[in-house]
Amino acid sequence: MRDPAAVRSSLAAAGKRLTPERALLVDIIVRHPHRDATEIHQIARSKRPRIGLATVYRTLRVLEELGVVESRRLGEDHSHYEVRDREHLHLVCAVCGALADIPLPIDLHEVARATGYTVTRARLELVGLCPACARKADR
Repeated sequence: MRDPAAVRSSLAAAGKRLTPERALLVDIIVRHPHRDATEIHQIARSKRPRIGLATVYRTLRVLEELGVVESRRLGEDHSHYEVRDREHLHLVCAVCGALADIPLPIDLHEVARATGYTVTRARLELVGLCPACARKADR
């Protein structure tokens, strides 16, 4: 669902208005995954200078409630946001915070169904060192 139009459709289907601010924030989250609220706010202000941080937080909460956006800690003490899409893992560098999305090698939903479970979401983060930080650590 990385298509901004699909995210907007989800808002409309839930009876939520698509304000210009919400449309802008959806576009930012789709184009800039894994950003925190402050970073999303900074990007938004470059296009709409008067948008407030509270608007960003309210919109993120609405998008999370609709299941359109997920928040992840990614090894930090605050949330990062991305549009819900295919299930994947995050590989996070513990030093610089570099991030890589890793597709899952198996369909967890199929595995769960075989055991009678229904998976509503999968969360797993792998934390280590990115190649650049690993090289620095070896020196």
